[in-house]
Amino acid sequence: MQQPTHDGAVYLLNAKSWLEGTKLYEGFRPPLLSWLISGIWILTGENWIIVKYIQAAFTIASGILLYILIKHHKCAEFAFAVSALTMLNTTVFANSIQILTEGMALFFLVLSLYSFKRNHWFLAGASIGLTFASRYPIIVQAVAIFIVESILSRRPRSIVKTILAAVLVIGLVVLIIYLKTNQFQTSLPGDSAMTIYLFPYYVVNSVDIWGYATFLVPLSLLFKRTYADKFNYTFIVWFFISIIFWSASPSNYQYRFTMQFTPAVYFLAILGIENLYYYIKNKNNTIRK
Repeated sequence: MQQPTHDGAVYLLNAKSWLEGTKLYEGFRPPLLSWLISGIWILTGENWIIVKYIQAAFTIASGILLYILIKHHKCAEFAFAVSALTMLNTTVFANSIQILTEGMALFFLVLSLYSFKRNHWFLAGASIGLTFASRYPIIVQAVAIFIVESILSRRPRSIVKTILAAVLVIGLVVLIIYLKTNQFQTSLPGDSAMTIYLFPYYVVNSVDIWGYATFLVPLSLLFKRTYADKFNYTFIVWFFISIIFWSASPSNYQYRFTMQFTPAVYFLAILGIENLYYYIKNKNNTIRK
């Protein structure tokens, strides 16, 4: 990356504004990346070269965390396949070398799921709040994951812990932004429009975004074995809520919007292969008998 993109430059300018106490260049941008850049600049001085690797670090960390999460419930080969495909995905890789918020949002989203699965509900709530602070729209995916995990766990006290932690973090973010700008805006007016009619942009371009693994996703949903393991439910809902949400935008389509739910796509793809393998294996065993 020879120079930052327009969005990257805006995050740098916002970081400078936070550092100097001046007006934000674009107040609707999520603040967490700019805050982190400001903190680094306090120690190193203002240099965009120093901070351009922040997102790559978060993306790599999310891949490692994803591997640990899935390996705990599936086999190591399954976990490695999902993590490797996610990290090597063209959209994920290309956007991880830019000064953007996608990698940071991906990390905190995966961290929230990891925390739920390991029964760290307060940390999960804080991670949901940090997901929001990283990239506002991804709160939809985080809440979807929270709802599924809440239904599966049926632990009211843990659910309350998550809600309190998330509300605390989100409330602080909103309050700080409001005190800085006298308003709280999450996007440009034209980008926030939603419709009940879904546009097929991401389905039509699915092979270009995720490769031929896309064809394996429906396969995972055809086998009863998928629904016998409750661990799979979160990834199924994560995928469908995400693609429905982004498809409901009448005008704003970008490949990078798929980055946060790419792990769900590849999880379902590998699950489809696993289901097919066991189906064929069981059929062969039946024939031999």
